[in-house]
Amino acid sequence: MSSTVFSEYNYDNFPEVKVTFHGTIQKNSDFTLFTEQWFQLYKDKKEFTFLFDMQDINVVHPQYCYKMTSFISELKQQPIQFLTYSKIININSFMRYLLYIIFKIQSPVAPVEICSRDGSVSRVDP
Repeated sequence: MSSTVFSEYNYDNFPEVKVTFHGTIQKNSDFTLFTEQWFQLYKDKKEFTFLFDMQDINVVHPQYCYKMTSFISELKQQPIQFLTYSKIININSFMRYLLYIIFKIQSPVAPVEICSRDGSVSRVDP
């Protein structure tokens, strides 16, 4: 049985950090690993940007919207915001809806550009 990592961080073009998503969150530890790697970037104390590629993501349970809003709230309590910008590409309509919920509850820590598969682009500011 093969195991797929839900989120893969690539630091090759730092300060741009590319995060590629695969499949869906199978267990809470998938989400925890995703957020721990993000938080590690804050511990490194260097400014960075994100490029989130959601081409290969499947349906994610809406419970993770709440977990994500809690995580963003935790990040906002940090004295310095090292994340300066995020771009989310290749999102489907369901993920766009989940992002809408997340950012309606908790604004992002930095500007976010959202690029859908249908070609539409939107921006969410802190």
